[in-house]
Amino acid sequence: MASTGHLGLHLRSAPVAVTVTVTWVRTSCVLLRIGAVHLLTDPWFAVGMRGLPVFRKPSILLKNLPKIDYILASHLHPDHFDVDAVRELTGRGAVVVGTVGTAAHLHRHSVLAEVVELLPWQRWSHGGLNVVATPALHTGPKPDEIGIWFEMSGFRCYFAGDQRFGPVFAQVGARLPRVDLALLPIGGTLIFGHRTTMDPADAVRAALVLRPRYILPIHEGGEWLPVPPASWHPGRCRDFLAKLATSGLDAVGLDAPPGIAATIPFEHPDHRADGEARCPTG
Repeated sequence: MASTGHLGLHLRSAPVAVTVTVTWVRTSCVLLRIGAVHLLTDPWFAVGMRGLPVFRKPSILLKNLPKIDYILASHLHPDHFDVDAVRELTGRGAVVVGTVGTAAHLHRHSVLAEVVELLPWQRWSHGGLNVVATPALHTGPKPDEIGIWFEMSGFRCYFAGDQRFGPVFAQVGARLPRVDLALLPIGGTLIFGHRTTMDPADAVRAALVLRPRYILPIHEGGEWLPVPPASWHPGRCRDFLAKLATSGLDAVGLDAPPGIAATIPFEHPDHRADGEARCPTG
């Protein structure tokens, strides 16, 4: 069942004591626990990538995941949307939130699931989770990628999938509340010399306008065999963390290898220095 996002997102959250942990599985697949709720971004647990050898295996096996409440899917490329994994997780009750075209894609693979499709700047709320889709620059084929801003129990996160740098980050910084955590790709993918994913320097530029409190670098290069000039992925997490350290930005870069859960210190919403949440303007 597919539905579209609705307007009228209410961003104020009552103060709740909540524990937040983030675990990088691999690529742009990240497991977040916010209180008792589990969210998974861009699930990918397959052993191959378009016939290329894959060097980094999932740091958590699919069967060992906790019950996932929400899957947040930026786009439908196979290393970001593993249909077999989605089939398994939605069979356990996960709701999929993704770009327009996600439901049809699952239908073609005979996957019956609850799917919420969002266009850029559309919003959706459910069970205390508030989601805003944002534009994202990447590469074909259709449907287009989205970024995903979300908030739960006052904790705010921006998930950038594997998009490249562009003016959208300034738009997100201006239109949406400051986030506690940004999940930023740093692999710097080049397809025949065309940049399709942020590199470490781009990710620092994005962080300077988003102003997150914490940053987890994701979508690192070296996860599968490059095939220059068709594809090359030179960005590494260590390079991003080094550039962040000299950027002057007051943000903590999480040096958390895949499979290692990091706990995010979290202030109650009514104690924030950045004031009221701002609702997107349309």
